[in-house]
Amino acid sequence: MSSLVEIDSYPLAGGEAPQPTLHAAGEKNLLALAWANRWLVLLGMLLGAGGAFLAVQKVTKQYTSVARIFVDISTPTLLDDGGRMMQSSKYLYTQAQLIQSTPVLSAAVERPEIKELETFRDEENPVAFLRDEMKVMVGADDDIINVILELPNANDAAQIVNAVVDAYVEKYAANNTEKAGDVLTIFRKDKERRDRELEECAKKLNTYLRAHPALSVQVSGNENVVVRRFSKLAEELSTNEIELLQATARFNRALQMYKSPTQRTFLLDMANADSQSRRDMELEGQVRQVEQALITQRSEWGDGHPRVKLLEDSLKEMKERLAKLQSDTVKGFISHLKTERDLLQSKRDELQRYYDSQFKLATDVSQQRNELLMLQAAYERASKACEAVDDLIKEASRKEEVKAMNVDIMDAAIPAIIPSFPSKPKFLGLGVILGGLVGFGLAWLRDLLDTRLKSVDEIAAALQLPVIGSMPQTGVGKGRAELGCLVAREPRSQTAEAVRTLRTSLHFGLAGPESQLFLVTSPTPGDGKSTVASNLAIAMAQAGQRVLLIDADMRKPRQHQAFEVNPEQGLATVLADRRPVEEAILKTAVVGLDLLPCGQLPSNPVELLNNGFMEEILLALRGKYDRVVIDSPPVIPVADARVLATMADCTLLVLRAERTTRRVALAARNELWQVRVKRLGVIVNAVPQRRSAAYGYGGYGGEYGSYGEKPYGYSDEVLEQPRRKSRSLPSPKPAAATTEASEI
Repeated sequence: MSSLVEIDSYPLAGGEAPQPTLHAAGEKNLLALAWANRWLVLLGMLLGAGGAFLAVQKVTKQYTSVARIFVDISTPTLLDDGGRMMQSSKYLYTQAQLIQSTPVLSAAVERPEIKELETFRDEENPVAFLRDEMKVMVGADDDIINVILELPNANDAAQIVNAVVDAYVEKYAANNTEKAGDVLTIFRKDKERRDRELEECAKKLNTYLRAHPALSVQVSGNENVVVRRFSKLAEELSTNEIELLQATARFNRALQMYKSPTQRTFLLDMANADSQSRRDMELEGQVRQVEQALITQRSEWGDGHPRVKLLEDSLKEMKERLAKLQSDTVKGFISHLKTERDLLQSKRDELQRYYDSQFKLATDVSQQRNELLMLQAAYERASKACEAVDDLIKEASRKEEVKAMNVDIMDAAIPAIIPSFPSKPKFLGLGVILGGLVGFGLAWLRDLLDTRLKSVDEIAAALQLPVIGSMPQTGVGKGRAELGCLVAREPRSQTAEAVRTLRTSLHFGLAGPESQLFLVTSPTPGDGKSTVASNLAIAMAQAGQRVLLIDADMRKPRQHQAFEVNPEQGLATVLADRRPVEEAILKTAVVGLDLLPCGQLPSNPVELLNNGFMEEILLALRGKYDRVVIDSPPVIPVADARVLATMADCTLLVLRAERTTRRVALAARNELWQVRVKRLGVIVNAVPQRRSAAYGYGGYGGEYGSYGEKPYGYSDEVLEQPRRKSRSLPSPKPAAATTEASEI
């Protein structure tokens, strides 16, 4: 846990409650939180992996079969006229929709071998089942159509996919093959007619040459302008007739496709490709948007709602407009073909008329020569027409069948061996991740619900007070007497070093050398304040100072147990009877340390402390002792500590490691601030060795008990163990027996 605040300054004199300055705020270290709760996270990961493994074993395995097909659009040159039928990407998506169409799926499921499959035995509507389960997708990086089906039965999935592909090929590709065959028949009939014309022209030319042998030389020699012009005219007329033939074939083919409802879609594609335009994409997009909005409104309002009716009317109108637009496009395309054919026919008629006029002119120049030229032109014209038709037939006959759409089955579906679902690595990985997240979430929740203060930085940030020391947790087997005098009994122990460090921090830090009266208290019982007070007093005495330890806890005093005395009188007696304080002070075995025990428990401790005589006693003790350490009751249960805090130069608030909560600590601090304590610091007690990073000596843990102290975090069972007698301190003697005590 990182520090949330930094204590900039702390007022050393009374008057107002301390207000530390906040400099920087940190955040919770999630990695440290995860590492601290690593076993909980690991347990969650193991449970998640186990749950995922069981899910993999119980879930129904699915097998995926895929068929890959390539749809190629190829048309003869006569119909193509320099452009392809439909090259837009929408064409492949249209074919994908056709594969999922009801006619194709119905044809597939009607096959005998498909009807008997286990998948369809209990299915009332196999077509709907296939439409829901089968996916047809166009590749993102290629023009391959993928037909995908995932079923529990691998063999059924492969057979069904292959049956659907075969049904698609038979229904659409075969139909297009038959339609394309009509074009080839037209070409062949025209070829027969052209061959007869060519043969007749050849016979006439040969007969004329035999009748006029001299013309053969003139024809091959220099030609006059009339002959040359006539020759070019003949070539132009021949070209026009070929174009007219092509235009006639396109027009006839378009009429045949228009009469067939199943071919109108292809005719529309031809019309769009021929005109180098696309369908009204905006209108189609509007239709789709209105259809989607209609579905949404129906689900929200129902069929009878005015909004739904309005959308239905709008959709109907838009579809009618779209249908009319498509119909107009098709009709316009057919009209365009007819116009093109008529224009070519008109051009041919004009050429023919011009040809006839030139022919008459040529006959005027040389009747014989013109007749020869005419025969040669007719022969050449017929020959070129025959060659053109031959090229068309060769192109259309490259395959056994002329196809408007070629379908290549690149990969047929085969039964899968490895199930596609569930994926063991993915399930186990997801289970481990989710389990780890759940474990981390529980750890985080546990950390959020845990309001205990867990580090020096957190205590300083929460209380806005300086932490001037921390006391480590001592070993098991020590009683109250040993724990209370641990600095004297075990001067080389870690606890003794911690107390001496606290003494140094008070002298050079929070309290300063001028402070004499130190009040030691805690928020609640069981935080170890009495043990800290006695050991701090011993450490101060060992530093060569005259120290008095006052047990001001007149409810459950503990200092007489720590120093093993049984006084008949003490502070309560002095305050109640207003007797001289030196009569109740006892000498201890520690040089320089005197003890003022509590004495007999009074019925009104707060009134005794608040009657003014306590202040007089402390004022007198200031002149006699260098340091006075007061052990007071806890702050929260009773008001004694708040009364004594107003008289002390420095108040030390003892917090129990891993036990004191933020709410209790803040409540105690606020109570002390309300009485305007002069100086206020925090001591962390009973720090376990395992938390050395947080406190310098260790972390902390414990629980609250009833009013009564459990020093250093140990239970009552430990405290009831027999005290060690081998190292017990000598019984203290009354301080009044000495000269120094009589001087108070």
